[in-house]
Amino acid sequence: MATPDNHTAKANAVLGVLVALGLLGAGYFVSNTLYKGRLASNTVTVKGFAERDVRADLALWQISYSVTGDDLNRLHSQSNTNEAALAAFLMQKGFSREEIRPGDLHVTDLLANEYRSNNATADQRYILKNTVTVRSNKVGLVDQTTHALNDLMAQGIVLTGNNVDFEFTKLNDIKKPVLRAATENAREAAQQFASDAGSTVGSIQSANQGFFSVVSRDTAAAQNTNGEEQDYASHESTIDKRVRVVVTLTYYLDK
Repeated sequence: MATPDNHTAKANAVLGVLVALGLLGAGYFVSNTLYKGRLASNTVTVKGFAERDVRADLALWQISYSVTGDDLNRLHSQSNTNEAALAAFLMQKGFSREEIRPGDLHVTDLLANEYRSNNATADQRYILKNTVTVRSNKVGLVDQTTHALNDLMAQGIVLTGNNVDFEFTKLNDIKKPVLRAATENAREAAQQFASDAGSTVGSIQSANQGFFSVVSRDTAAAQNTNGEEQDYASHESTIDKRVRVVVTLTYYLDK
């Protein structure tokens, strides 16, 4: 039969074991916390930049014209004639009928405008405007034909607009290699920093991908050392584009 002293001894032994385990656990967590804190303080944040020249694959071309007179019925008929002549011109150049979209007519009554010019006369009362849109993947043909619209003027068509927006729609096809190049550029910067500091580059602590931008190649902004865009010299849309991305990465530094 166990005596009270034996019970006390066993209780003290169990308590001692529990205290020892607690101290060991506390020591581990403190050590692990200090280790993580040391790692977090030994980091470097760098930017990586990459760009790739691409060619637009879609053209949105708007051709506008206007007719002026005092008889709306006659103007509407003349506008239809002009639109048919414009469509025939485009198809003769190589565009399909499906690529040519007629626009909505817009009529301005100068005499109904209280702020009209004093030079406005009854025979020029109405201005009827129309815009024909070409949506085509034949970007080279669009670029070539935009410079041949003088033929329409010889037919008496008064052109008021000739605007093309060239777009690159296949960004998803090149995202991975461009991001890979930007990441490699960032790691090279981190390795240079680590080498100067007598360290080596470890794993990535955090990463932030910037936005992809697609700009006209010939008017692309100058880049500073961080790859940040400056003001554009021009907003003209051209076939040749430049895709850009900037990533921000934070690396652990190992001694």
